[in-house]
Parts: sequence; C-alpha cells; structure tokens
Amino acid sequence: MQWCCILPPYLCHQKRKDMANIDELKRLGERFPNKNVGCGNPNAKILVVTQKERNEDVDFKYLKRLFGDFPGPKGKYMDVLTYCYYVVYDEDLLKDPFFERFQVIQYVFPDGSHLQEHDPAKLFGMKWISECTVEDNLQRMFIARGFSQDTMIERVMFCTYPFDIVSSHIFCSNKLLLNWFLLNAVLIF
Repeated sequence: MQWCCILPPYLCHQKRKDMANIDELKRLGERFPNKNVGCGNPNAKILVVTQKERNEDVDFKYLKRLFGDFPGPKGKYMDVLTYCYYVVYDEDLLKDPFFERFQVIQYVFPDGSHLQEHDPAKLFGMKWISECTVEDNLQRMFIARGFSQDTMIERVMFCTYPFDIVSSHIFCSNKLLLNWFLLNAVLIF
C-alpha cells in the first residue's frame, strides 16, 4: 500500500524537511559522540557560532542583546533560538556538510585575537568584504560572503567582538543587514 499525504503540499514538504534535519542531527551525534553538536532550530536560516564553551546562559543573554526582541505571533516576543541554530566553535564539527545549508552565520568571539587564530571566512569558504566593516569605540563587526558549495545559495557571515558588549551601532547594523539579506526568504524582525 502506498503512503498518501493528506496535508497541503507545502506542509508535506516542511514535514519532510524537518524529518531530514532530525536525521542529520542524529548523524552528527553519531559522528561526533563526545561533542556538543548544538541546539536550537535546525530548520533555521541563521547559524550562531560562539567561542565561549559551556557558558550557554551568558551566550544566550548576549544573543538576545545582539538581535534585540524577536516579534512573534500576537505581539509576543519569541525565543532567539527559535530563529537560530546555536553551536560552540569546533573546527572539525563545523566542516560537516550539515552546516553548509545555513544562509547566515553570526559568529561571535571574545576579542580580536581569535580572528587571527582561526579565520572563520576560510572555514566557511567565504571572502571578507573589507568595505563592510562596522565599528565604534565599543565593538567591531566584520562581514564575509560566499556561496554554499552544494546548492550555490548565497551566504553571509557577521563576525562581532568583543563578546560581552553590544553597541547601538552594531545592533542596528546587524539587524538591518539580517533583514536585508533574509528579505527574500522571510522577514524575521
């Protein structure tokens, strides 16, 4: 007997996508049994990579300050992780094909020395856009862009530091650029 989907086609597609991502997370857990493979929404378009290991509460507070309030249905504000998949930096883990599908990478790190220690643009196959650097006396943001190797979807990465500070200039720039980049997919702010 052949299985028949009684849901509308777009919901069937979403359900298959959800199942595929759950299978991918299981595969990641099996491939990296002793590593945290991340948390949040694996269907999200935004991947958040942070350097602070085993400090999820501090990281989450920082992300809430960086992204601001996410408007949700009926005027309620939603959890940041609803819109993001969150992982602590691990080069071997991030080279896995699962992370190729994210369109936006929000890379946060404690200070500028981390940028020289390992180049996140090289890790994700991107190039820095030097004229798109935003900075003030408190914080800096660097921007890189590239294309997914598998699907050739355009990708962008925002690198911000220092970790514990969110300046108003970086907050506004980050929000504006995220909205602009994700406009065709879904307006998230």
